[in-house]
Amino acid sequence: MIANSALRRNFLAAALSLIAATITTDAFADNYPSKPITILCWSKPGSPVDVFARVMAPLLSKQLGQPVVVQTKTGGGGVVASNEMLSRSADGYMLLAVTDSLTTKFGEPGVTFKPSDFQMLARGEVDPYAVIVSGNSQFKSLKDLIAYAKAHTGELTVSGPFALSGARVHWEEIAQKEGFKTTWIPYPGGSAAVIAVAGGDAMAGVSNPGNLKAQVAAGKIRILAIATEQRLPDFPNVPTYKEEGFNYIGSHWRGIAAKAGTPKAIVDKLADALHEVQESQPYKDYLKKVSQSNGWIGGPDKFQPEFLDDVTKFTALKKMLGL
Repeated sequence: MIANSALRRNFLAAALSLIAATITTDAFADNYPSKPITILCWSKPGSPVDVFARVMAPLLSKQLGQPVVVQTKTGGGGVVASNEMLSRSADGYMLLAVTDSLTTKFGEPGVTFKPSDFQMLARGEVDPYAVIVSGNSQFKSLKDLIAYAKAHTGELTVSGPFALSGARVHWEEIAQKEGFKTTWIPYPGGSAAVIAVAGGDAMAGVSNPGNLKAQVAAGKIRILAIATEQRLPDFPNVPTYKEEGFNYIGSHWRGIAAKAGTPKAIVDKLADALHEVQESQPYKDYLKKVSQSNGWIGGPDKFQPEFLDDVTKFTALKKMLGL
């Protein structure tokens, strides 16, 4: 009898604690946000993900009623910024601008975080890959470039963001399947990698077409091919990989993430606000300007599984490619 009474008291205490915690969390979420929010960005200012974050910030601020600022935190191809976000409280005040390059980091030397440490909020945009050369390059087509790479093993230098990124995995997968090897030159962001090609510091590069309009218009960069099913309206004269004889489709996503453990009510509030941003006319105008597609696929319940699936896919691909 005494044991049963003790058991009932323990059960009641646990139930009351759970109720109290729920009430506290709900009250915290109701007041969220009560101060400015920071979005960490792991690439240098001017890079595609930096531009994405800086377009998002004021629109998200309008939805949430608090300032949203972008803070640059470079280093380690995104590892430094990820560690910084994960070192903070899971309260929704420190967010991270992410890309599919994050999915390539797990298990790398010095990387201690896990996929389960991240809570995806919204996929913001989808950007196809493109192969670029300088405006005065000897290469006039993707066929020319790959033929050179096959005839000159390791001599073709290719620039892209970071030592290991979605762009590199995309390129190395093509190289592995087509039977050639090149030398990858990493840069601390997509814009720096493009500048390297324009300046002749790299013979080719992997980038995203929407971020190349100014360089293409100025004749500094030429896009050899784009990894889409059909030609892009903004680049009607640029063939697809398939038209060049290479059956590859590939795109890069960017989005916003929080630390795992952030209260669900706050996660949902952020995801709803981000969805409103992505449906707004200013955001749609931005996407059109940079030739990208809206990345919204649903809330965290859709984006989180896709993120984990990409981790599995890229981990297997890295292993196959020996990266």
